[in-house]
Amino acid sequence: MLDAAPDIVTGVRDVFTGAAEVLRQTGYADACPIATVALEVASTSEPLRQATAEVSESWITSGTERFARAGIPHATARKLVITLIAALEGAFVLSRAMRNTGPLEIAGTATATAVQAALAG
Repeated sequence: MLDAAPDIVTGVRDVFTGAAEVLRQTGYADACPIATVALEVASTSEPLRQATAEVSESWITSGTERFARAGIPHATARKLVITLIAALEGAFVLSRAMRNTGPLEIAGTATATAVQAALAG
């Protein structure tokens, strides 16, 4: 979704909007399978913990590259991508528990605002 958007701020908003739509369409059943595995087995299965860490790091790496291409300094880009993923995963949990997409909308706005500030600063 980031690459399909006309700019990085719109792309960030689209990530959260798309996640909210998936939750609505699936009756709040389909969120992030990597987070589910990490939450369930990270403390009991080292191979699965490592697999989820590798997937997470690949997301961070590719997101950092995308944010850097948009003009955000690399170190800041990495922090913003980690913020995005943490906000998205937390909002998934809250949205599923509450059965509404308000948390995703709030997290998306906050994350897009942070990205916009990084571009301006």
